[in-house]
Amino acid sequence: MNNENIEQSPLVTLPIWQLFMNYAVPSVITVLFFGVQNIIDGLIVSHYVGEYALGGVNIIMPLYSVIMVIALIVGIGSQALVSQGLGEKNLTKAQNGMSSGFWALVVVSLIGTSVLWLFGDVFVRLLGADETLMSYSLDYLKGLAPFILPITLCFYNDAMLKSMGYPKSSMVIMLIAVLLNIALSLYFVIELKLGIMGTSIATGLAFTISMLISSTITFSNKREISMLKGRFDYRLLAQSSYNGLSEGVTELAAAITILVINLTVVKMIGATGVSAFTAISYIEFTGILIFLGISDGLIPVLSYNYGANQKDRVKRILYFVAIINSVIGVTVFAVLQIFGREIVHIFFDDMNGEVAQLATQGLHTYAFVFLVIGLNILITAYFTALGAAKYSLIIAALHSLVFVLIGIAIFPRIFGIDGIWLTSVVAETLTVFIGLKLVSIVNRKI
Repeated sequence: MNNENIEQSPLVTLPIWQLFMNYAVPSVITVLFFGVQNIIDGLIVSHYVGEYALGGVNIIMPLYSVIMVIALIVGIGSQALVSQGLGEKNLTKAQNGMSSGFWALVVVSLIGTSVLWLFGDVFVRLLGADETLMSYSLDYLKGLAPFILPITLCFYNDAMLKSMGYPKSSMVIMLIAVLLNIALSLYFVIELKLGIMGTSIATGLAFTISMLISSTITFSNKREISMLKGRFDYRLLAQSSYNGLSEGVTELAAAITILVINLTVVKMIGATGVSAFTAISYIEFTGILIFLGISDGLIPVLSYNYGANQKDRVKRILYFVAIINSVIGVTVFAVLQIFGREIVHIFFDDMNGEVAQLATQGLHTYAFVFLVIGLNILITAYFTALGAAKYSLIIAALHSLVFVLIGIAIFPRIFGIDGIWLTSVVAETLTVFIGLKLVSIVNRKI
């Protein structure tokens, strides 16, 4: 069904700066709240359950990451496909793309839940849990496994809300999930004494409630498109999943990179270095969340305009956001150079200790990453929004994995511990030059 009489969307009429405020800013607020939630969850577990319980949670994280990777691949890919369909006035494409992603995630989530419930202890042992961590890991997994489906659909609903033109509703609903998660974790762990299982049940319930709230929009038959209106189309699913693959590659590559750097640091300077790297990682993660939020919020905007054949507007949006990301990058860099020691002090009481000094020294070098990483994240999202999956995958693989692995094999041998922090800076810088070249190729085509 192609409908040429659909009223022109604000996505092609509003000024670019207003689209940025309507879509990117709410997304940034959401992801920053998720970052705060992760830190608070860690504090609750470590203070009220025990340090071994925190280790038990970390054992389970790879399994949780795999689930989130699948949700990201299908969700981000479908988001771009649905937005393009709406921009083209092709409701059949948008509707079937939305429904195909939904049914795929339902099937995958139910299979994943069944496997983890039946063979959870096997997976936990394979992930490295010893006798001390085993009980904590299993308790956390048993509390989380029944909620895999609603958690996955909550994130898919979030992506669809943005495609449907409800970015502020998306922000409010996800903030409800974050706040509920924190409140329920505190109640289940401190008041009900449910231990580590209480935190995973809290996460499951919080996202289930938010999923139900968002479903009042995404499942409503009164909307232009709805989750159950369309039919399953494996070709559209394959197209959207391939397009969203770069997001999954980035997530998996980041986990592999952290593992490799940890092993390198342990080999060179032991646990002291790992603690310093962990502090730097927390700071990096908080900064990168801003860029991820901007890109995630603007994917449906770019996809819609591309589908509506507003090619010049697509380029203007890219250039506008590139300037914004560059300004943010320079600002973060300057803050870390000037106040790096004070920021590290948040993590360590003894600023004269070896760990704090290593972290401060490393942060000053690592800060150069922020001068270019915002552009790399934007370029990856740009290609995803346009359906240029091949280029998106190239950029994601280069800056998240390939150049990092090459650098970590070379630079520490030349520069010692400074070479570890330098690796990411060089990886991001090399990638941005390749990314800008690919952008020029794609822009000439469109």
